Amino acid sequence: MTTIPENLGNESIRMLQALLRTDTQSPPGNEIRSAEVIREELAAHGIESEFLEAAPGRVSIVARLTAANPTARPVLLMGHIDVVTVEPEKWTRDPFGGELDDDGFLWGRGALDMKCQVAGELAAFIALKESGAALTRDVIFVAFADEEAGGTYGADWVYKNHLDKIDAEFAINEGGGTPLEIAGRTFYTCQAGEKGSCGLKMTVRGLPGHASVPIQGTAFQNLSKALERLDAWQHPTVITKSVRLMLESLGNAIGGDLAEQVTAILSQDSPDWSELETLPLPDDYKSSFKAITRNTTVPTMISGGKQLNVIPGEITVCIDCRLLPGADPDAVLAEAQEIVGDLAEMSFLYETQEVGIEADPASSFFDAIQATMSTMIPGVTVIPTLISGGTDAALLPGIKVYGFYPFPSTDRLAIYDPLVHGHDERIHVDDQVFATEFVYRLLWHVAV
Repeated sequence: MTTIPENLGNESIRMLQALLRTDTQSPPGNEIRSAEVIREELAAHGIESEFLEAAPGRVSIVARLTAANPTARPVLLMGHIDVVTVEPEKWTRDPFGGELDDDGFLWGRGALDMKCQVAGELAAFIALKESGAALTRDVIFVAFADEEAGGTYGADWVYKNHLDKIDAEFAINEGGGTPLEIAGRTFYTCQAGEKGSCGLKMTVRGLPGHASVPIQGTAFQNLSKALERLDAWQHPTVITKSVRLMLESLGNAIGGDLAEQVTAILSQDSPDWSELETLPLPDDYKSSFKAITRNTTVPTMISGGKQLNVIPGEITVCIDCRLLPGADPDAVLAEAQEIVGDLAEMSFLYETQEVGIEADPASSFFDAIQATMSTMIPGVTVIPTLISGGTDAALLPGIKVYGFYPFPSTDRLAIYDPLVHGHDERIHVDDQVFATEFVYRLLWHVAV
């Protein structure tokens, strides 16, 4: 049995506090601030690291523990050190103060997304080195810049320019580790895939004129009709490989009526959502589940009009379109155009589109995640899943990336859900300690 270093949890908390006290809002990034903290921690334990600077201040940091006689390809601990922007006046505490309150919550932007995991991986990485264990494969630690804005100065740049420094067989990343209570049993989701992103632009035109004289056929009138059509657009249900395996795992684990229900659903090419909606999933998870079983199109930004008394002749709307693995962006664009008809013109917002990805859960690494969790919580089942958002995983083709950073219970999930990218972001120290211990145990399972 793996012996957990006595100071592992405290070190993880201390490192997380230090990272939370560095302002790495993206834009502009300035990830070098967190990278310097990480470099000092590594150097204090005799571990060399390297800055990979894609642009001034846009720094990713990488370090490696080398196996003397490796029998397998490396494993990668990955995360990002940039964070989304904050509105300080709407926070109860300093978003870059790293304050620990009397209830055991550690506050700061990035506490959940995802400096917590970076700190946990860093603490586990250092502890593994300090243990003196003989490694069976190299273990690489990397903290990327620029994930929140697409990875151009982070994972994408590192992969294209320094692949040799991060190339691995498997990687652990954000995106999973959420506990779900289903039919009296505890399951943990492991991200084995994620949706792609396809930005669409809807251009709506109409008659311009003086606002003092109302007229018909304006861009705003056409816009309202187009938005109504988009809102009513029901994308078909699609069961991807990851979601299929998730449902099969649930059916096999629980059996009985649920197993029969899952079999009936999976026998159809495109089951109706009403059938999936009756699955005994937690109510607060069902909206996420619906999002990972279909493509989605959500208007998010609008631009039009330059003067109060002028009816504009053109309005543009930006639409966040999330695509399932295997979905064709051109086909989705054509379908969106058909939905709005002659009310608007649909086009891509960007030159390139991000495709969805899936890593095969049938792997020794996924099995190691399950085995490690079974040690920590007997009887728990890890199930693969797809996530509706995007991570750096899509920028690392050829590396099997799994999202998993588990918290011990569902009790605090209701607190955490609105805090990711929201105000008053914070994490409880018990959750951070548990997840850090998981990473350390996993490394012993796969690399020692």
